[in-house]
Amino acid sequence: MQYAIPQFTEVEDKLIGPLTLKQFLILLVTGGIVMLFYSILKLSLFFFLFSLPFAIVGLALAFGKFNGRPMFGFIGSFISFFSKPQTRVFHREEPTAMIKKVEKPTTEPDLKMPTESPDSRLRKLAYLLDQKVHEEVELMEKSK
Repeated sequence: MQYAIPQFTEVEDKLIGPLTLKQFLILLVTGGIVMLFYSILKLSLFFFLFSLPFAIVGLALAFGKFNGRPMFGFIGSFISFFSKPQTRVFHREEPTAMIKKVEKPTTEPDLKMPTESPDSRLRKLAYLLDQKVHEEVELMEKSK
């Protein structure tokens, strides 16, 4: 038996004409606020001063997109950003790593032996790496 797999799940359904339910409700509330200002202030300068910002915010919330996401989805982040303190304090800490001075051994192991155990090969490799670290420490001390 085959089942239909839903596709385009990120697209909201258009319920009222070309508008989704969220868009319709946002525009309804915005229109109500503008009508409230009109009933109180009539067509005066204060009507446009107060209702124009509400209308712009309502249209932006209903139709605007930021980074491919609707503006309505950013309301929670916007509120939490402005409700929390934004002071960040940087405290510099001194590095805690210590560099040990390694004494250079007087003899170097012979690396040409064909029949060696893995343990002795590993010791020789560790010795070579220690020599490299020792040279780097000496260069760092000279540059100071």
